Amino acid sequence: MPGSMSGTAVIRRPTVSTERRSNALVHPLLREPFLHFLLLGALIFAVSHVVQSERSAADRRIVVDEQLQRRIVEINQTQSGVTPAREQLERLVDEYIDDEVMYREAMRLGLDRDDEIVRRRLVQKMQFLQRDLAAAPKPDEIALRAYYDTHPQLFTSPASVTFEQLYFSADRGGWGQAEARARRAHDQLEHVTTSAVPVDDAFPFQIPPENLTRIEAGRLFGDTPIVDALFGAPEGQWSEPVRSAYGWHLIRTGHRRLSSLAPFSDVRAQVESAYLQEQSQAAERRELDALRDRYEIVRPGKRS
Repeated sequence: MPGSMSGTAVIRRPTVSTERRSNALVHPLLREPFLHFLLLGALIFAVSHVVQSERSAADRRIVVDEQLQRRIVEINQTQSGVTPAREQLERLVDEYIDDEVMYREAMRLGLDRDDEIVRRRLVQKMQFLQRDLAAAPKPDEIALRAYYDTHPQLFTSPASVTFEQLYFSADRGGWGQAEARARRAHDQLEHVTTSAVPVDDAFPFQIPPENLTRIEAGRLFGDTPIVDALFGAPEGQWSEPVRSAYGWHLIRTGHRRLSSLAPFSDVRAQVESAYLQEQSQAAERRELDALRDRYEIVRPGKRS
């Protein structure tokens, strides 16, 4: 019957006002920064989890390919001079795998951190790498001559002296008695016509038989008056008593050789070696300075 509702399902559609109310709630929520932050954090976490999983899987994977085997063979040849047989190579590969497992576990546990030995080794490897990169080109004759002319001190033979001595130890009765014995021996040498040499003490250190330089004399006797006497007293005569770090001495110099610059032709190889070393060190310093510029270095009271 017209107008009757019995047996008929009625579907009500949202009115326009209901849709507007829903949009009014959703749109501000989509513009909410906190929601954006949560979604971005979830995305970063998911990506990080995937990357970390792949990295962990790669860290647990040890690949022994032909290139690695060739490297193991080359190392064994360098160390022993013998090419390993098949069974020996298998054993070497097993040893490599054991070492690699131990290395990766040590890195995973952070055993490389705060270890001065590991730090020093890594520094040395960087130094070796820089040294290879900073190798100086072979110089020509003009460069070598210029280096020789501007660095004469590197190619000059130092003054040296040969001598004999009488030694009077301060350990026998003290410094005063040692000096007194030295003066009596000096008087005996001057005023007694005899070929006998006065009795002295055994010097405790070995003296080079010839060509003692001033630096060597300083190391041997200490910074004491005997060093000046060796390079200043008249040749062939017994000196007045002179003191060292160990006692008193009478010395007689045999032959002094003055310092002299060696001819370029005699020291050309040394000139080239010194030149290349200086150039390489300068290049290494430039490379290191360039690396330092990448870092902010903070010191107490100083900022660079």
